[in-house]
Amino acid sequence: MRSLVMRISRVLVVALLASGAIMVCSARGMAWLGWTIAVGLLSALLGSNLLGARFWSREAREASWERALFRADKRPQAIAGVRRALRKLTPVKQRTRSEHTRLSVLLAELLDAHGQYEEAAEVADALPLSALTPLEAALVRHTRAVTHLRGSDAQGALAALEGRASCGDVELDQRLSLLESYARLELGDPPLALKRAAELENLPGVDESVVLEARVVRAAALDALGRKEEALVALAALGRESLSPLADLGQPRVKALARTVLEGMD
Repeated sequence: MRSLVMRISRVLVVALLASGAIMVCSARGMAWLGWTIAVGLLSALLGSNLLGARFWSREAREASWERALFRADKRPQAIAGVRRALRKLTPVKQRTRSEHTRLSVLLAELLDAHGQYEEAAEVADALPLSALTPLEAALVRHTRAVTHLRGSDAQGALAALEGRASCGDVELDQRLSLLESYARLELGDPPLALKRAAELENLPGVDESVVLEARVVRAAALDALGRKEEALVALAALGRESLSPLADLGQPRVKALARTVLEGMD
């Protein structure tokens, strides 16, 4: 309702300005100037409305694609929609690179959530890091690591994270460190993962979501060390709300553990 009132108000203001311009200019014998100003004002209003509608339409569309990450029945349609949007951005230009990267990451996440791990990894791996900002490159690295881990390719995940520098976002850097720890535990070094997870859990001021991810890595490391009961207890402490998405979208080891815990809760 508020948006409608604002739009009507803008139309009325522009109409008054246009009428005023016509009246003032006509009184001075320059009616043509008044009409020129009026047409310019009305054109500006129309252009603004069209751009606004396009912006909000795109925002709503992308929001629906993001929601499909958690809706298996909606994913095929979302995947097809993102692919169409990406085709419109091809060939990639400098001014569209950020949008292309964002949509490519979303496509990889959708494919990954839908169990198409190899395709998801191919999409993420194809993005050139050298053309991206440090933050964008870090987000791509994160997506690459997650998709490789979900496809049981710990070596590919580790390769995606090697040689990285700080992106300037503390929480994202911490998440990348946890992903590296997870990859290393799957490659035979669970004690290192256990140590890094504990360090982040106890770090002052660390974001709660990072603490949650650290606890998941700790549980996975305990399981890899053969301490499954401890791993299950650690995951159970996260609660059903956190376990449900892990049971659907977690890495293979974590997914199995989360499902075991949830079965025990039923």
